[in-house]
Amino acid sequence: MNLNDARRRIRWTTIAILLGASIFLSILDSTGNLDLLFGFLQDPLTAVAGWTSRQTDTVADALSGPRDLDEARAQIDELQTQLDALERENEELREIQGEWQILQDLFNRARQTPQLRRQTANVIGYDTSPAVRSIIIDKGSDDGLQVGMPVESSRGLIGRIFRTTQNSAQVVLITDNASAIPVRLGTSRATGSLRGRGATGDLYVEWIDLKFQIEIGEVVLTSGLGGDFPQDIVIGRVVQIDRNESDLFQQAIVQPATDFETMEIVFVITDFNQIDTSIFESPTGN
Repeated sequence: MNLNDARRRIRWTTIAILLGASIFLSILDSTGNLDLLFGFLQDPLTAVAGWTSRQTDTVADALSGPRDLDEARAQIDELQTQLDALERENEELREIQGEWQILQDLFNRARQTPQLRRQTANVIGYDTSPAVRSIIIDKGSDDGLQVGMPVESSRGLIGRIFRTTQNSAQVVLITDNASAIPVRLGTSRATGSLRGRGATGDLYVEWIDLKFQIEIGEVVLTSGLGGDFPQDIVIGRVVQIDRNESDLFQQAIVQPATDFETMEIVFVITDFNQIDTSIFESPTGN
């Protein structure tokens, strides 16, 4: 081996060592251990003590893990309890808002017909008998209610009082098959008798003269004839017409304005101006 070969080998060896040292230092820097190496070179005892302390902290954290997990579970349970309470409060607020809206609708209706005297009542029960379609309200004779008084919801007529106790009353619905109410159609001005079909909850108007051209969507209102109901209380809308030119009369199927299954608060009409037809009851007109 000559001198030039020896120098070349030393040079390549030096380059390899420097390259390896550079890679080693880069790895230490990326893993956060470069400062530890410098500290060790400056003060070997302090560096070793620092490394030992970090390992001890790691072991301590591992041992405290279950305790932290129990605390986290306790916090989760507490947060769930708070969430449940907030959901209950939210439900109560929605219930209050719903009741307020019902009352608002009722009093809006009362403002539209100030000539009628009304009293509010809560629906406290539904008659399950298939023979009679009725509801029970929490006002009775002690509150001035009497048999025959009309009852309405915020959307329209629902029935009339059938019987009373001191603090409750039974209201027969207009869908009952024994119900018969004189009505008038809003557009055609045709008149007829509104009947119910009992358990099906359907309504229809019979005895409508064929001369009237009824239209789908016409509003059906009380006519006031007979004096049992005030005039112009909404009942529903015409959704179907049964007409046969060979018959004397036609029928109209009516969709009620009120959902009878969801009523909560109603108005009892305690006084109204009745149409006086007594003059026509005497053959002589006196």
